Amino acid sequence: MIFTPLITSETLLQFNSQGEFTILQFSDLHYFGDADPEKDAQTLELQIKLIKEVKPDLVIVTGDAIQIPDSKIDEEFEELWKKFTKPMMDANVPYAYLLGNHDAEEVPNRIKIAKLDQTNPLSVRSSCEGIPDTTNFILPIYSSQNSSQLAANFWMFDSGSVGCDGFISSWGCIEQKQLDWYGKESDKIKKRHGENIHHLAFFHIPLPEVVNMYNDDQFYGERLEGISCPYINTGFFDLVKEKGEITGIFTGHDHTNSFGGWYRDVELVYGIKSGYNTYGDKRGCRVIKLQENFNEQGELNVTRSHYALYEDGSIELPGNLKRREGPKLEGCKYPGTYSKWHVALNKWLYDMKKWILAPRSDQYIIASLLILIF
Repeated sequence: MIFTPLITSETLLQFNSQGEFTILQFSDLHYFGDADPEKDAQTLELQIKLIKEVKPDLVIVTGDAIQIPDSKIDEEFEELWKKFTKPMMDANVPYAYLLGNHDAEEVPNRIKIAKLDQTNPLSVRSSCEGIPDTTNFILPIYSSQNSSQLAANFWMFDSGSVGCDGFISSWGCIEQKQLDWYGKESDKIKKRHGENIHHLAFFHIPLPEVVNMYNDDQFYGERLEGISCPYINTGFFDLVKEKGEITGIFTGHDHTNSFGGWYRDVELVYGIKSGYNTYGDKRGCRVIKLQENFNEQGELNVTRSHYALYEDGSIELPGNLKRREGPKLEGCKYPGTYSKWHVALNKWLYDMKKWILAPRSDQYIIASLLILIF
């Protein structure tokens, strides 16, 4: 693959003169290339249609934009990348491309993809300082009234592919080094800009807490398949609660799930599957609208609304809250290549390894040795 020199965009993302900022979320476009060019053409047409209808300020692609079914040369990936980014280029709309589990399934690797994407002048991707081998980045959105006042902040995480924290029988996750990065960057933003900022997070693979929300709380939309979240909970959601700033998390991955709801005061929301080269009959996008308001003291407040927009033009608002019918979900759905017993055995080995490597006091170690001896 040949990389062109990095183009640094100087575009400042701001709320418009009406105090609005609109995001169009595509998810799971699944461009296949030579495997099925006709369906790729349908996906391209849908992208163009939805962008024209929504007129977004920003497009966010939450993973699995490309799925090359067989090992191919890197040039084919680059051609598909050019294809799925073309609707944004033609409409002159900035975009953020986040990686899913399929994007780097064959070639190239995730870092190469990030570097390639940074060559597009409309890509808002930036590098992630402080963490090797990740494609996280932060996207600031400024007030319409003041180009130095941070009004919203988008956290773009790489949720990986398969395997979490060394446990291979799992979907990918946000790992500890990313948690450390988020904690440090959160403190920096809070110190520089204060706390009156609307924080959102975007990534591909949903959190384990989505299962808890579905089992025990109210939700809107439809759950038509299991929740393919990581089998290991790395504590990302707990850190979000500790920091107290991210109020909405938008993901993809499960193509026929379109539900969302509030769990411990954080909204967990599925995007809408957008591609034709995937399972599931319904496709479209999610539209997220932010509105900035100022009180009499001039203090900024940003509110959020969103809805699902389908290819037939129908809109599904996040209303009609309901509770699940039937038994609770047992937990996260693991990758289909693994059996239940395989996962259970690997989880036992994982837990044993964690127990052995866990830091312990000298007294505990001495007591354990004495028990083993006597």
